Amino acid sequence: MLRLREEHKVEFGEIDFTEKLTLNGAVYYMQQLAANHAIRLGVSFYKNTEKPQYYWVLSRVKFHIKKYPRWQEKVAMETYPGGYEKLFAIRLFDLFDESQQIIGHIIGNYILMDAETNRPVRIKGAKEPLNVLDFPYEGEALDKLLIPDKIIKKEIRKARYSEIDVNKHMNNACYIKWVVDMIELEEFTHKEIKNLQINYNTSVLYGTEVEVKMGINSKEELIVYGTNADETINYFTAHLVMGEII
Repeated sequence: MLRLREEHKVEFGEIDFTEKLTLNGAVYYMQQLAANHAIRLGVSFYKNTEKPQYYWVLSRVKFHIKKYPRWQEKVAMETYPGGYEKLFAIRLFDLFDESQQIIGHIIGNYILMDAETNRPVRIKGAKEPLNVLDFPYEGEALDKLLIPDKIIKKEIRKARYSEIDVNKHMNNACYIKWVVDMIELEEFTHKEIKNLQINYNTSVLYGTEVEVKMGINSKEELIVYGTNADETINYFTAHLVMGEII
């Protein structure tokens, strides 16, 4: 089954004060669907299992959201392999509204790691079951993100128990939550996130203290990134585009 589709009703815990699905609500759908699909394809690998051979790392992800569904509206999300690009295995997602119109598209760049050597496994030429991913990706490339020169906001976050995943790293959804939390509440009264790309550079472990910074690059675009205190480690970098509410 190269495609998997799951349906949802937007629940109260997935909305914000605008009564619309939050970006992290969409991330929850994405994570659940990706895990279920990987199991069906036979490529479900986690680091924190007994004698793992491989484990997946989400390296980069980009969200394109045209419209956020409202509370109690029915939505569906579909996922399918996008092929390989260099060492990345690409997984794609489409978000549909009640009328079956695509209202969101997500691109995920995953790296399969060898659990013994902690080195990436090449997807091109891979044997079963990984051969379902063995075709060239032809979509949008997710490039490296540069940190901005102009910083407009800073705050300190620390990874807590509820943010740790099965690999004993901070769950990738929590990085996105940290990024979105840098936007002031008032901004969401007339704008919403249209595009967000986040590059995961170094794992945040339990108890790690991260200095989260928001800045503006040379194109006047919002960049949010996280470092340690002396800025020798970059944990993540994200690029956001805000737009008027539809």
